[in-house]
Amino acid sequence: MRKSSGFILVSVMIASATLLTAATAFAWFARTEARAEAARERIYRFRNAAQIAVNIMSRRIAEDRNGYDGPTESLYDPYEHVKLEIGDYTAEVQIRPLNDKIPISGLLLPDGVTPRSEYETAWENVWEALELPRLAWEVVDFIDADTDQRLGGAERDTNINRMISDLSELRAMPEITDGVLWGTDEIPGGLARYVTVVGGEKINVNVAAPEVLAVLDDALTPSHARSIAAYRLVNPIKDMEGLRNVPGFPASLTTKLANIIGFESTHFLLSVKVSDGAGSVRNYRVVVERGGSGAYSWEE
Repeated sequence: MRKSSGFILVSVMIASATLLTAATAFAWFARTEARAEAARERIYRFRNAAQIAVNIMSRRIAEDRNGYDGPTESLYDPYEHVKLEIGDYTAEVQIRPLNDKIPISGLLLPDGVTPRSEYETAWENVWEALELPRLAWEVVDFIDADTDQRLGGAERDTNINRMISDLSELRAMPEITDGVLWGTDEIPGGLARYVTVVGGEKINVNVAAPEVLAVLDDALTPSHARSIAAYRLVNPIKDMEGLRNVPGFPASLTTKLANIIGFESTHFLLSVKVSDGAGSVRNYRVVVERGGSGAYSWEE
């Protein structure tokens, strides 16, 4: 009887310990889930405030119809932030007009095969700057819509034969490394310094970097590009006549570049900083299209 009672007592103690352990584990799990849910709710509230801010600024961009976009406008002043009070949150927004690089989607005509002649020199100059001139037309064969090899190109089984949505897709080509895409100590910025997947067919001359402008045509020198960059700081370029007024700019180029140079942007980068009363902060980078619905891309 004593042995039986002892066995029962030990069994009860083990069972109690098991139940206590299970209860403790469940309580820990419940607390962890509650905290995770609270964190998700907090992220959602921040993101919702950011989305409201993006919607407000997208409307302001759509209302800007003066025909040009650049840092001389208060809406795009790089040293100013628009502050919005959204419920319990404060959103600070800075807007940067894009279309500041060569649009890779603009290299080909709508048939997806024929190179746009206005960009041919620029495209070759980019790869010369990257010290990889032979890749210029191999990349075009990689993204064009057919499987016919063009002069200087290369058709391979690994070619995707469609327009890319991100520069990193070019990594499928064995010659394209991260250094080629994003730059090295010897060649800062890489391909991404000159080319973008975001934007329309034209480059906004009011925001493109001098090194981008300088590759557009062999007659457009780095000195000309720097003159444009200096001139537009105080004189936004609104049309081709304005471009002709840039000191030293070759007037003959205005006609030649008319199909690839523009003065306003189709896409904009919104840098959004959202903070609450407790001092917590979350940051977002959102690309929107003028007059479009929703975000083109969203990072946080």
